[in-house]
Amino acid sequence: MIFKRIKARFGGGTTVDTIVHTPVAQPGGRLDGVVEVVGGEFEQEIKYLALTLVCRVEVETDDSEHQSDSTFARQVVEGEFTLHPGQRRSVPFSMDVPLETPFNVVNGGDLRGVRLGVRTELEIAKSFDKGDYDPIRVEPLPAQQRILGALERIGCRFKSSDVERGQIRGSTLPFYQELEFYPPASLSRSLNEVEVTFLTRPHEIEVVLEGDKKAGLLTEGDDRVRRLPLPYDFIDSGDLDRFLDEQLHELARRRGLFG
Repeated sequence: MIFKRIKARFGGGTTVDTIVHTPVAQPGGRLDGVVEVVGGEFEQEIKYLALTLVCRVEVETDDSEHQSDSTFARQVVEGEFTLHPGQRRSVPFSMDVPLETPFNVVNGGDLRGVRLGVRTELEIAKSFDKGDYDPIRVEPLPAQQRILGALERIGCRFKSSDVERGQIRGSTLPFYQELEFYPPASLSRSLNEVEVTFLTRPHEIEVVLEGDKKAGLLTEGDDRVRRLPLPYDFIDSGDLDRFLDEQLHELARRRGLFG
């Protein structure tokens, strides 16, 4: 199944058509497809053909907020070659998707706040052409999906998701995905929302839980964070729901006047 065709026109009338065969990728998986290059009006020396994964991120400054594109994976799919006028060249590719890649599809539905894409780069002689990028779709790993399901079963309701620039201790990418939930009804008097970030590794997923607390009579509202490294076998066990419920109650527990 062909998922996306990404077309661009480069110098001298050369055209590039990137066809992604993977309809929905997963973190740690691969993105397969082919790049079709068609020569233009005259012979050109192509230095390389590369693909780059791109994520749209939220950038916060002292007084404003804006969006920016952040690249996080790159692969050269073809080295130097001569492209003759009108020549057609097909370049297959199989590109690694980093394990910490955000996901933008859950249960078949798109997450509006998370935009991912693949961009085609072509260097012709001494000039560099970088095409626009079109969206790709990435779904959670089964273990991530089980955690999301457990949060739903204990009463959390999904609110929104975005990707923010910055690096959490232990992460490898220059940004992180944040998933926001309404708290369970039993904790709604203590928490405004629950924010979840996944730090996915080969043998575990570290779940970063952040509780946005409501202000009390003797306390100000504050954010409290719990970092929970969960081995994959524990995620598959029947203890996940109870464990996450206990962690949410700990986040909601009010502190006294002095701590």
